[in-house]
Amino acid sequence: METTWRMLERESSCFEEGGASVRDRQVIRVLGPIDIETPEGEIAVGGRQVRALLGAFAIGVNHAVPIDHLKEVLWADDPPASADNTLQSYVSHLRGLLGVGAIIRRDHSYRLNATPSEVDATLFEASVIRASALEKTPEERLHHCREALQLWRGRPFGDLADDEAFKLETYRLEEMRLTAMEYSLEAELALGRHELIVGELESAVREHPYHERLWFLLIEALARSGRRVEALREVTHLRRILSEVGLRVGNDIAELERRVLDDV
Repeated sequence: METTWRMLERESSCFEEGGASVRDRQVIRVLGPIDIETPEGEIAVGGRQVRALLGAFAIGVNHAVPIDHLKEVLWADDPPASADNTLQSYVSHLRGLLGVGAIIRRDHSYRLNATPSEVDATLFEASVIRASALEKTPEERLHHCREALQLWRGRPFGDLADDEAFKLETYRLEEMRLTAMEYSLEAELALGRHELIVGELESAVREHPYHERLWFLLIEALARSGRRVEALREVTHLRRILSEVGLRVGNDIAELERRVLDDV
């Protein structure tokens, strides 16, 4: 698998550089456990609070993040009397890892300076946006989706994903990952690779049982592979799952089912 910093190096021309100060060829990674990747390998950031601080900076990259918000990320509603000094020591530690100019203070806020390609989540988002462009061919869309998805190493922010400060961004990134998966599988189907993606789609619908678009692609792939009985069985399976929560299949699934029945 291509490392993130190689992807950064190759893709950097696609982004408008803006005076970033993260050390050359370092990547802040939050699509999984929070760490820093370099050409020589990963750098551990530190303890839970230091990782939380870097995660908060990554979410607000190139924007001023109020000190009060950072204290809330670290200590919720109960900051210690030493909070200001402790926060400064954590920032100093991160500057030692990323470069002195990577994190700057302005009035009552801090700001992480980095190009979009120096934070994996931002690079991921840019790749998905490029994949979504209407004029992209299936080959181009698949290329950008693969680049985006290979950045994932686990849940965003690792063991911090369920912390209040990271829940919303975790959800947003996971939804975008689902979109990238969908684009990728649609592109594979458009390229006639239906037989090759059935297994991946079966795993995808088990992981996301209420996401009808993935079921549609699975049923379509099975039908195109000559496995129409299995395709209809999956429609029945989906109906049972949705009925348990008081839902019905959408019009797209119902129309696809009719088409498969006509071909049986």
